[in-house]
Amino acid sequence: MLQRCFTLLVLLSLTAWLPAQIAAPDFLCTRSEAGGEILTWANVANDCGPYLATEIYRSESVGGPFTLLTSIADATLTEYRDENPAGQQLFYFLQYRYDCPGVQEVTSDTLDSFIPVTPELRYVSIEDGDLVLSWSPSPSPEVSGYVILEITDTGAVALDTVATDTSYRIPGVPANELTTRQYRIAAIDPCGNDSPQGTILTGVSLVGLGGEGCESRVFLNPDPDALAAFAPLVALELYVSVNGGPYTGQGPVPADSLTLIYNEGNDQDSLCFYVAATFTEGGGSARSEVFCKTIRINQPVRPFDLYGIELGDGGSLRIPYQEGGNPAPVTAELDLIGPAGQITYPLTDLLLGSGELIVTDPLPFGPGDAARITLTDDCGRAVTTNAVQPVFLAVEDVAGQQAQLNWTPLTNGLTGQITYTVLRSFPDGTNDSVAAGLQALQFSDDTTGNRCYRILATFVPEGIDTSYSFRSNEVCVAGPTAVYVPNAFSPTARQDVNGEFRPFFTNPPASDGYRLQVFNRWGGLVFESTDPGIGWTGDINGRAADVGAYVYTLAYVGPGGNLSRNTGVVNLIR
Repeated sequence: MLQRCFTLLVLLSLTAWLPAQIAAPDFLCTRSEAGGEILTWANVANDCGPYLATEIYRSESVGGPFTLLTSIADATLTEYRDENPAGQQLFYFLQYRYDCPGVQEVTSDTLDSFIPVTPELRYVSIEDGDLVLSWSPSPSPEVSGYVILEITDTGAVALDTVATDTSYRIPGVPANELTTRQYRIAAIDPCGNDSPQGTILTGVSLVGLGGEGCESRVFLNPDPDALAAFAPLVALELYVSVNGGPYTGQGPVPADSLTLIYNEGNDQDSLCFYVAATFTEGGGSARSEVFCKTIRINQPVRPFDLYGIELGDGGSLRIPYQEGGNPAPVTAELDLIGPAGQITYPLTDLLLGSGELIVTDPLPFGPGDAARITLTDDCGRAVTTNAVQPVFLAVEDVAGQQAQLNWTPLTNGLTGQITYTVLRSFPDGTNDSVAAGLQALQFSDDTTGNRCYRILATFVPEGIDTSYSFRSNEVCVAGPTAVYVPNAFSPTARQDVNGEFRPFFTNPPASDGYRLQVFNRWGGLVFESTDPGIGWTGDINGRAADVGAYVYTLAYVGPGGNLSRNTGVVNLIR
């Protein structure tokens, strides 16, 4: 209770020290009429003492000096006419005079004799299908409201009048008219004066290009003329909604960047954009109309890996690769990289997505050479694969008792496991595994006689269960060569093997160095062959030779590189 009493005493003490004031008339406006200025005000009650007069002060400058124009003793009057035949700009303020000694008189607002100053329409924003107008208030203190005007072909149409607001929303505007309707703002005062009509503004249109074909970016251009008519801009910012999601800003850019670029579009994205402009004075943000489009772009080629390469016996290539889902159309090139440099071959009929490339045309591929593929899409975007090298096998026959196998590694530059299997191959195309799961690049086989080998390289990519296998070239070795030369033959024999004269080898020699010659009894040459598979059929110049004995000579090179010669007699029997 004591605290409350103390607070009351403090308030009473402060009130006693506050100076009393005589409120001024509410100076509403002025209006020009027939060479004079009509001043209008509303009277305000004061109860400090008897009313004496209403005083009107005038100046030809807003900064004064002001002199007393008149003193009105009638407390009921609310208008006064001041002659102004020249129509010059005059400034007025009002105050009361009461018989209240020691009480201070307060002056009214200072008004001039001109109509209100035009308010500045700052921008027209397009928001959720509505138009929102924003303006700066008129600096004239007599302004009592603002008229929203739409400019049509026939003139200005007043849409509405507002009091102290400085923004106005216009709903229900058709979408195709959001950027074509024009607006301006006028200020009014209680005397019926209205300001000159200000700048005409419209909403900002927005157009876009790109987002299709080879151009994944979308370029957005707000109407530069509409933006230039707005209040001074600070920055522009692009907002985007992806597939119906919320709009997100992409970051402000300078106000003179009238092309805004969106880089994040994906094929089939449904995108909607608007541009927001912010201002140097008064704040606020003006939005453009919304521009929407669906992105339809050619997908770029995607990187993919080659798992390895296999060189066929006829020079063809088999190249399994990672299925990357690359879209067509693309062009493909095969690069052969060797010690002498790079040679590029165009690839045709490339089936992307099959997981394996077959090149049937023989290519000059040798040990130490590598291959890679370059894909280029129709937009000029290219990817190049890793380089791969096949397995090349070399076999040395060691004294006819052992085959020493050495091979080059399967090379692909990828992470995974590579193992090798030694295969012994047979003329019928079948294979036997001699050794499997090898990681070394050599192997010794003690098998003797004729034998042929291949290496099977198996690659298992890291993180993938599938394995990929690649065969090497085939290499054959032979044991010691034994030869049988028959001593008689008959062209009329029922068995083909006895119908011609030729030697039979356990290990067929190469054609190089091979020569079979047959002579008659007088030493004349009647037959000659450099092919181990071609013998004498008993003809001389197309006629049957006489029966009898003939001398032959045979020369051939064995597996060890030694030249062997045989001479004998063969009997022709009919």
